[in-house]
Amino acid sequence: MNPFYEKQEGKLRISINEQLSFPEHLHSHTEFLYIIEGETQISIEGTVYNMKQGDCAIIFPEQIHSYHATGHNRLWLLIFDPNLAGSLQYTLQKFRPGRPWLPKASVPDDVRLAIERIYTLDMQKNPGLGSAWIQVILTLILPMLELTEENQPKSEGLTYQLVHYMTEHFREPLSLDTLAKALHVNKYYLSHTFSEKLHISFPQYLNYLRVEYAAEAMHMSQKPLAHIWEEAGFSSQRSFNRAFHAAMGMSPLAYRKSIP
Repeated sequence: MNPFYEKQEGKLRISINEQLSFPEHLHSHTEFLYIIEGETQISIEGTVYNMKQGDCAIIFPEQIHSYHATGHNRLWLLIFDPNLAGSLQYTLQKFRPGRPWLPKASVPDDVRLAIERIYTLDMQKNPGLGSAWIQVILTLILPMLELTEENQPKSEGLTYQLVHYMTEHFREPLSLDTLAKALHVNKYYLSHTFSEKLHISFPQYLNYLRVEYAAEAMHMSQKPLAHIWEEAGFSSQRSFNRAFHAAMGMSPLAYRKSIP
């Protein structure tokens, strides 16, 4: 994970990240990734893409995706509500890219320009500019993505169901038993699904989601850490500190002090 710097305003969030690693997850927003330097690996709907400096990728709403840092890297991560895409909102919601990754040679120069403009944008003074620049990016890259209409229900697979459920409920008290009940499957089969499909255990996955929430809360507010770890779903400060250090490589207090 390790966000380097983050800005978020309403329905649009942009950040520069270093060594970004995060397990499979999904959300209703669109995600756009641009590699500033180094290399990284992303997985979208089970397909792995090795990305290098200057490459970009787009994750459509409700697509399962993950990040794995394969070495030093620095990247822009833009997450936005499809409503900001204007007339292109329908495309994001009803289609899927056959080619969600573009190599540097195929990325128009104006894509990087648009990302830079969004990153330096004062959203309170210019609320419409963020949406305009997002539409510039989409207009430039969507024709190159080999789009096909999405006809199959997204909720058929167990992997999708468990990722979706945990994304929605990670702040609540959760156990493998309660998750198995909610999804109407055997808990041992569910545990096997975590290890085989997500390559992580249930407790590790739950902690990742909670730590990410806590880290973002530290960027966005000055709430006491005790309030943050309770909101994130941790049962104690000790478990919060242990999980946070394991994921971020430092204590919550040190992480807060490192925020610009």
